[in-house]
Amino acid sequence: MNIESEIKHFSEMSPLDQARFMTRFMYELTLEARNFYSPTGEQAIDANKLRFINEIQHRITRFIEQILIDDPARTSNEAMLRLLLAPRTEKSVDGLVQAAYVRTIQVVA
Repeated sequence: MNIESEIKHFSEMSPLDQARFMTRFMYELTLEARNFYSPTGEQAIDANKLRFINEIQHRITRFIEQILIDDPARTSNEAMLRLLLAPRTEKSVDGLVQAAYVRTIQVVA
């Protein structure tokens, strides 16, 4: 995935479309999070991965709010997308973010 082209594409979207895109991305991340626990509670929970997803969700939620209220202090599109799409040393975390992002592109594009 080319981060520069993703930043450019996202930045060209209207604010409403940016918020919609990020909301869908959050939804896709929740689907990924389901892989780290079982509904029956019989499986060990991967707390580190769930915490990672929660932290990303926290940042995206605030970012969406700032888009919608046109907050001049919001994180730049470039900084947010780099935070989301930068390669990570832990491949399972990197894979879940990439998978969620690709599905988001497929749905929203």
